[in-house]
Amino acid sequence: MDAVPEKWLPHVLAQVNDYDVKVANVEGEFSEHRHADTDEFFLVLAGRLRLELPDGNVELGPHEVFTVPRGTLHKPVAEPGTRILMFEPRGTVNTGDGNEGTTGVVLP
Repeated sequence: MDAVPEKWLPHVLAQVNDYDVKVANVEGEFSEHRHADTDEFFLVLAGRLRLELPDGNVELGPHEVFTVPRGTLHKPVAEPGTRILMFEPRGTVNTGDGNEGTTGVVLP
């Protein structure tokens, strides 16, 4: 993960069928957003991640997973040193539908 210095910028590790396996260093708050057409899978590799959801927050520690259902508004918030893995359909923009964002940087 030292090769991924930027915060909240997903890096594509691998492709599985039509999905990207992405990792990111995350810290602080990310924009509140939703993905109308896809679920969003989070695995915490290190640190702590809170997903703020309309029905209540979800707190994740190392090796814990959560899938945000498609269309659900969510706001990720992370402690310093948090690393996450995401599994998403290829081309999914990290800021959700209709927002500027990135689909990720492909690692060499």
